[in-house]
Amino acid sequence: MALADVTLETVLSLAGPTIAAAGFVSGVWYRMETKVETVRRDATTAVHAVEKELAEFKLKVAEEYASWETVKAIEARLTERMDMLSENVMKMPDAIVGRIVDMVKLAQLKS
Repeated sequence: MALADVTLETVLSLAGPTIAAAGFVSGVWYRMETKVETVRRDATTAVHAVEKELAEFKLKVAEEYASWETVKAIEARLTERMDMLSENVMKMPDAIVGRIVDMVKLAQLKS
């Protein structure tokens, strides 16, 4: 087929299916791109929502729960106080005996 043999009818017979195929491919491409964009937008929205929830949770934890240093400081104070109470309890029998001796002495002095 020579260039001189190409007619308008031949060009139109080839152009029609080519244009239809290009239109079909473009339509499929557009639909897929639209779906990908929708999924991308939904994923971005979900990520932002999760990031917001995580930030709120971190803030709640920071506000409501004691830090490790605070727990250690409280433990040290409680241990110190328990040691003091233990010493006082251990000294009680001696104090009681001392009071009894003092009362006996007073009783002897009065008689």
